[in-house]
Parts: sequence; structure tokens; C-alpha cells
Amino acid sequence: MKRLVLGLALLSGCATTRQPEPPAAPAAAAPASEAPRKPDSVYVFEGVEVFGSRKVPREKLLALITLPAPGTRLDMEKDQQAFVTSLVESKKRLTDAYTFAFIRMSVIQDKNHTMRVTVDLVDAGDEWRMPFSAEPAEEVADPEGLLAAWADYLKTFWRLRSEGAVPEWGMGTCRAPLGCYGGFDHPELAPLEQRFIEGVPRNADALVRVLREDRDGGKRMNALMLLTYLSSPEQLVAAILPSVRDPHEGVRNEVLRRLGSARQASKKPGLVPLDPVLEALWYPLASDRNKAGWTLVHLLEAEETVNRERILQKAGEVLVEMAGMRSELDHEPARKVLARLAGQDFGGDVGAWRHWLALSLGKRCH
Repeated sequence: MKRLVLGLALLSGCATTRQPEPPAAPAAAAPASEAPRKPDSVYVFEGVEVFGSRKVPREKLLALITLPAPGTRLDMEKDQQAFVTSLVESKKRLTDAYTFAFIRMSVIQDKNHTMRVTVDLVDAGDEWRMPFSAEPAEEVADPEGLLAAWADYLKTFWRLRSEGAVPEWGMGTCRAPLGCYGGFDHPELAPLEQRFIEGVPRNADALVRVLREDRDGGKRMNALMLLTYLSSPEQLVAAILPSVRDPHEGVRNEVLRRLGSARQASKKPGLVPLDPVLEALWYPLASDRNKAGWTLVHLLEAEETVNRERILQKAGEVLVEMAGMRSELDHEPARKVLARLAGQDFGGDVGAWRHWLALSLGKRCH
């Protein structure tokens, strides 16, 4: 399943930039004989989910949100402005009625041309869920122009995608050991990758400095994506782990994604520490928690000595809430983690999971 977030991020507090996420799995390239085709703009609306408030019942929050009924077909070329207006009005009703430390309404599109809205919330008093680092203040030099080259590559990739010259969903191949954004299958893209293959290893320290110290979130994001060309999972984890608390959501998203990939690729025990992953499950956005969820799945699959009691104590509550969501992005990793810990699978039955969690924590307290 692929996520593509429209430019409809509605925030309280600091403004941030949301970058689209890379797809979870490769898709086959279009046949060479197939003419470029503009992506279809019509989506079927699946409805709204809210997540994160521990004070206001979900039903009360949903009652304040006025969006099209589930099943409505929307043409996002023609209907986008009216849809955005409804989002803005719904957000105002929510913030007039309740006080939140953070609110974000995100529109998410899937490859089967469905779309939905996720409302992510942090209650006032739950600011501990956002323990992010301060915005860096430096302006770090671009080593060998690699960051500018990567930005040019992305610009070309997205132009080709908008023209239908590369698949709308999925990504092509690249030679980064743990995968990269987009892919280099198209003739315009193929000549660009060698520069990254050669330049990243010899500029690793400089790119890490950009990732940790540059004030531009976009530059930090590009540095992170370039670091996937490092030679080993161990080297990558050492470079990116401190950025799991980056204030830029795109950086956090990709750090968590790459930690999970590194855990899958490496046999080294303890490569990815547990506590930062459990903390990230509580972060405010779906992109934070679902990547943290998958990283936790990979940790449990790779290491028999993972502290299961600590997982339940620190993140049992949020995992149970995730397990009850309709969105596969949220519920799939949470249910996998819980089923592995429980030795049984209650699926989306939140009541059953809550009962099991209470019993499990109670037994451990005696």
C-alpha cells in the first residue's frame, strides 16, 4: 500500500513541510510500448479516522468533522478546493471545542484510488509525545554538490511521474544497499545514480553533519536519503539514529523506515535499540507510528531477547489503539506486534486486546 499526502497539512503550532513518502514495495515498470498517461485524479473517499486524543471520545471528535460520505467519488482536480474548505472548517470546529497541543488533518491516497482523512491529535498536557530536538541553526556546505544533485534528481523523477513516464505507484530499482527513493529505471534517470554511488561514501561524515546540524529540513531530508548509499546497515544506523527525534516529520519518517530496513538486513544483535522505537510509537503523526510499528515488527522477528515486558509497559496502550484503526497502515504492524507477544491474534477487536493487555500487565506486577 502506497501513501501520498496531498498538500493539505493543517497544523496548530509550528508549520512544517510534509514530503510524500516512498512506497512500501516496488511496482512493475510500465511496458516500454505504453504511451505516457497522466495519473487518474478520481478517488473514492473512504471516510475519516481520528487518533491520539486520550481525553476526548472519538465519537465526539468525529461529530465535528463534516466531509463527504464514505463512498463518494471525488475528482481532485475539480473538487480539491471544496474538500480543503471542508477540512479547514472542520479543524476550526475541533479547535474551538477542545484544546490540543497538536492537530493535523492529512489526506492519504492509495494505489487503488481510494482516499481518506486521518486526524492526528495530541492533547494539551501530552506534550511529552513530541520530545523533538530543537531546530538546528547551522548552514552546512553541500559536499561535492550531492544535495543539489539529489534535489535535481527528485525534480526530474516527479516530472516524469506527473507525465506518466514512470509508474504512478511503486518505485523502480536503485543500487543503494537498503533501498532509495523513486528509482532510476527511466533513461533520463539512469545516468544520475553513479554520482551518488561514488560520492556518498567519501562524503559520509559531511552528509551526517548536514543531517544533524543544517537548519533546512529539506537539506536534512536529502542528506538522509543519500546516506542510504552507505555500505552497511551498521554504518547507516550509526549515522541516522540520533535523528529519530528530528523536528522535521519527513526526516523522522525516513529514519524510522531505514532503521527497520537495517534491522532486516543485518544479523548484528542490538543494532537498533528498543527504547527510541517505543518512544516513536507515541509521536503525533501516522507516518511516525506506522514506521515505528514496522521497525518493532522487525526487531521482534530478528531478536529473541527483545524485552517484551518493556514493550507492553511503554507502548501497549498505543499499540492497542493502532490495532483498532481501519487504516491498514496503522493496524497491520500493531496487530503483528501484539499477536507475536500474545501468542494469539484478536485482529481488530480492541476490547479483547485491552483485556489481554490488562491481564498481562497485572501478572507482571505481582
